[in-house]
Amino acid sequence: MTATATRPARKRRGAQGWMPNQHGAWAMVTVPWLLGFVLALRDGGDIASGLMLLACWLTGYFAFFATSQWLRSRLKPRYLPAVATYAIATVVLGLGALALRPQWWTWAAVFAPLVGTSLWLAWRRAERSLRSGAATVAAASLLPLVLGSDALWPWTVAPALLGVALVCFAYFFGTVLYVKTLIRKRGSPGWVVASVVWHVGCVLGTYFLPEAMPRGLLAGFFVVMALRALVVPGLGPLRGRNVTAAAAGIGEFVATGALVAVLLCS
Repeated sequence: MTATATRPARKRRGAQGWMPNQHGAWAMVTVPWLLGFVLALRDGGDIASGLMLLACWLTGYFAFFATSQWLRSRLKPRYLPAVATYAIATVVLGLGALALRPQWWTWAAVFAPLVGTSLWLAWRRAERSLRSGAATVAAASLLPLVLGSDALWPWTVAPALLGVALVCFAYFFGTVLYVKTLIRKRGSPGWVVASVVWHVGCVLGTYFLPEAMPRGLLAGFFVVMALRALVVPGLGPLRGRNVTAAAAGIGEFVATGALVAVLLCS
């Protein structure tokens, strides 16, 4: 089969909800789990439940994407095979995770409203809104807390894992704001100001992180992110120069790698 023949097939899979098309979301989906998994193992956590949670989380992401597309399309039947397949797989893997850590079911009280909010916004065709971004980032950022605890209540978690969850939310929500200044809201001074203010707030917020966290390094990291939030749109979209999605993606890859290095190597 030729390359030109495979491209339409890939488009059909994407158009039917089988393959998520938001490539920038993969870091948000995987990095909080990775950080939480490594730190939980350091504190005596077990590998099997962590890997089972990852499998459930990834299939859940695919199910979420397919369901969002289905709702956004006003329930067009072409999305139903992907919705049903991924939903069933998520339930099966979720039961497997609960078999290993039964008390994890209590976290549904937090995840359900966040996922429900995002799906409702997809129905309203506002899946790329700031509210939707906040809900999905919050859900992903909870993973270190899940990995480091037996239940939502009574809740006990290592301070470092709590710090990682807070840092993940701060960084990835900042990414939502920053990318909007380059793509969907490019050329808008108000969005640039919001992005810069958020990142400056993250710099100040590192002072309140648990002592187990590398607060100095994280403050330096967020200083760089604040400068990026100001300089890149200031020299790019605000001056009429577009920043391509590929260039923005490369920048996010580098920044995310730096954050992972700060948190795991310090």
